[in-house]
Amino acid sequence: MNRTINFNGIRGEILESSPHGNYLVVALTDNVSVCVTKSNQFNWEESEDTKPFKAFVTYIGCQNHDQAELIKQWAIEQGVDFDTAKCEDEPRPSKRIRDTAKYPLELKIRGLSAQNVYAFVN
Repeated sequence: MNRTINFNGIRGEILESSPHGNYLVVALTDNVSVCVTKSNQFNWEESEDTKPFKAFVTYIGCQNHDQAELIKQWAIEQGVDFDTAKCEDEPRPSKRIRDTAKYPLELKIRGLSAQNVYAFVN
């Protein structure tokens, strides 16, 4: 199985796939991962610029709460609305990030464009 994919011009390493193939978790860097889906059974915001995937969610690893706050503010400036009812505006222990030792916290960010992810990574 090919363990890498191209996500909007970024070569990413597949870290995990769902048992039924509904989604893949792809590390783009040590602290940025995306969870991509072809079926979008989870009703994520869809994106035209990530074919063959219909939708994705971004996870950004943070070293501490101060860094998480800076990343959250950047995401808000990009037009992201965090689901505060699900506490998605608060960092959580990392589970989708490749280097969880260096980035023990992560933010789950819905609604970033693939261009925003590319700009953040580069």
